[in-house]
Amino acid sequence: MIRRPWALAAAIQLSLSSPDADGAPHEIKVFTDELAGYGEHTLETHANKASRAGPQSSQRATPLQLMPEYSYGIRRNWELSLQLPVSEERGHIRSDGYRAELQYVAPHDETEGFYWGVNVELANVRERDEPRFWNTELIPILGLRLERWHLVANPGVNLPISGPARKVNFDPAAKIAYRTFEKNYVGVEYYVEAGPLRDWLPRGRRSRMLYLAWDGKMGKSDFNIGIGRGLSDASDRWVLKMIYEFPF
Repeated sequence: MIRRPWALAAAIQLSLSSPDADGAPHEIKVFTDELAGYGEHTLETHANKASRAGPQSSQRATPLQLMPEYSYGIRRNWELSLQLPVSEERGHIRSDGYRAELQYVAPHDETEGFYWGVNVELANVRERDEPRFWNTELIPILGLRLERWHLVANPGVNLPISGPARKVNFDPAAKIAYRTFEKNYVGVEYYVEAGPLRDWLPRGRRSRMLYLAWDGKMGKSDFNIGIGRGLSDASDRWVLKMIYEFPF
């Protein structure tokens, strides 16, 4: 039992000390143990907007990004999701592809202690100025609840399976949140796009974003609202993001 919290702490440290990414993706989210219940349907909407790109960002555009996500609890502890990312800029709306995710979280105490899971994604997407490409993603989920604290690490990797750049990339994320009352949490989220796993980008070209975020519940709906600041010249300067989810 003692070794599990140490494994989580090591994963968070790895996430926080890694290189970073270029621009806000459609999905700015740290994956936790939240899943649609068995047989339950949920609709989640992601929205974010960056103020402007950093001086060394490879993607100059900063459109309003929206992504509806439908999820279904296919089995206990298993969730299947379908996503349709879109962008809006200067009155023009475009489709940025489609994505499918399969997420598993092992049975655990939902109020205290360690938990683990994994998220697997297959996507055909366009990232801002880039052409569409096929991409796969593997995101481990390592979480720990200690009284009012919730710590989560996602040391994720992704691999483009079409296009010229077919290298495994390291995109870690982490979250530390404190429960203020009932189901309301305030905390920080950290996202990095470090580049190829075996040859990280130079520090100045890594995109690193730090968000101050609130997670809360209103009725049956869940919210995640945050404001992020880029910590490198390859990052967006400021980003506002919101995730809204409700079951049906």
